[in-house]
Amino acid sequence: MDKSTIVAKLREHESELKAAGIEHLFLHGSYARGTAIREVSDVDVIAEFAPGRRLSLLDMVAIENRLADMLGVRVDLSRQKGSRSRLPPKLPARPSLPFRDPALYGDGPSRP
Repeated sequence: MDKSTIVAKLREHESELKAAGIEHLFLHGSYARGTAIREVSDVDVIAEFAPGRRLSLLDMVAIENRLADMLGVRVDLSRQKGSRSRLPPKLPARPSLPFRDPALYGDGPSRP
């Protein structure tokens, strides 16, 4: 599996993920860089949730497990904290964004 396959699969489930409160997803880590080793790498995803959306640890685990089912590989889900402009320092300058509101990022439509 490569980055484009992951993004396509996540987009197929966009309505389900948005219903779970996810507004934006950021793919990062070895799959985003193209350096993943299938047998040992997990898919690293940061989720930005709708304002006011309260999630318990069990909710986060359920979403992480659902993402793993969608992708067929282990997923490491993290919640984005703070503003959109403050991504973790290990992320590439332009992480892959499977879905998002293009108006917030000023670069046009998120889909072709």
